[in-house]
Amino acid sequence: MAITDDMFELGRTLKPHGLKGEVAIKLDVDVPQHYASLDMVWVERQGTLVPYTIQSISIRPKTTVVQFDGVLDVDAAAALSGHRLLLPVAALPPLTGLKFYYHEVVGYALFDVQFGALGTISTVMDLPGNPLFKTSQDGKEGFFPIKDETLVSINRDTQTIEVKMPEGLPELYFG
Repeated sequence: MAITDDMFELGRTLKPHGLKGEVAIKLDVDVPQHYASLDMVWVERQGTLVPYTIQSISIRPKTTVVQFDGVLDVDAAAALSGHRLLLPVAALPPLTGLKFYYHEVVGYALFDVQFGALGTISTVMDLPGNPLFKTSQDGKEGFFPIKDETLVSINRDTQTIEVKMPEGLPELYFG
């Protein structure tokens, strides 16, 4: 299976854990416990997605330990080290209110309560400690911080996000 836009990166395999084929993985999600009952995952191997059934999963504070069906020893677990783990977007738990997945809002219109239209979100830049909406409007780009203090509303039906940006920031990009 080839990688498609309807897949998201759940995390990465790290290294073998123990001697019986368990694999330590790093989940790149906000709430790892949402994935405690996961029974299958796709592993990217040489550009191809290979499905792996999960026999057991143990969510721990810093890493998660998984036993994949058919991975029975350290060598087999080591062969899985360093690979991306993916799931279909449909497997994500739904979010409500001001919570959203970054990929979900690409294409949404961004509006400031004072300034008005800030363009269409072309990407969300996940910078450490400072995620940004990158928008485009009339051939210009804008970069706007995503903070609890700036988010006003999200309307999934109309695909719009309303924000309250610091004074002067919208004008910096869109005059």
